[in-house]
Amino acid sequence: MRKTNIMPKISVVTICRNAEQLIAETMKSVLSQSYKNIEYIVIEGKSRDKTLDIIHSTAKDYPDRSIKIVSEPDEGIADAMNKGVRLATGDVIAHLHAGDRYIDNNVIEEVMKSYQENAWRWGVAGSIVVDHAGNERHIYKANPDYRTLLKKNCIPHQSTFLVKDIFDKHGLFKVEYKQAMDYEYWLRITFKGGERFTLLPFNTTYFLNGGKSSNIFELLKYLRMLRSSMHEYGCDVTVLDDFVFLSRVMAFYVFNELKKKLSML
Repeated sequence: MRKTNIMPKISVVTICRNAEQLIAETMKSVLSQSYKNIEYIVIEGKSRDKTLDIIHSTAKDYPDRSIKIVSEPDEGIADAMNKGVRLATGDVIAHLHAGDRYIDNNVIEEVMKSYQENAWRWGVAGSIVVDHAGNERHIYKANPDYRTLLKKNCIPHQSTFLVKDIFDKHGLFKVEYKQAMDYEYWLRITFKGGERFTLLPFNTTYFLNGGKSSNIFELLKYLRMLRSSMHEYGCDVTVLDDFVFLSRVMAFYVFNELKKKLSML
């Protein structure tokens, strides 16, 4: 149990661009948390809509909160996430993208209690996947066996909590990955860096389905790039393993698209 810091700080990073319909709810879910020692960092990528205005107006409603707002062009999702990490001063860092939100006001309290009691370095909770209408689709949970990462990305990034030391030790997200940058990071810190995640026995977020990763062909491009570099992390995978992996991704996409269409009938 950690006893040196009575109320450790958590830095929550939200990245966004042209998210005027989504950003307020995401911000409110962070700023309404019961846990007091939260540093909130919003990285806004020079939107063409009213996103920045909404960010500032929402922040004004929480004058007692620590909020950092950065508005400047970026080189994509990974670059924006990295900006947040560089600014973060918390003991623990989390990323909650625009459109995602915490399921209630006590989530961070629960996460930080677990952090203090169990001294984990990498905590992973569950995430409830919802569509744009707010309908629950399924629960995204990590598999307790870290080796499952060789077969699929079983880590919901919006329900992932990392100690800052992991970024200091293993580096940041790779900006050359326009998608799957989180999966690349999990593989790198697990198989090359020796980190292990701890499962948190509760859900923390609503994850909005249909974001950047819904562009299946771009996603497959970056997953193929990632699979070709697995040996760098000490992972022995075969051509057959790669084929099965990419086929599973495609099948999951097709299944979800069919499910979506059937729900509209």
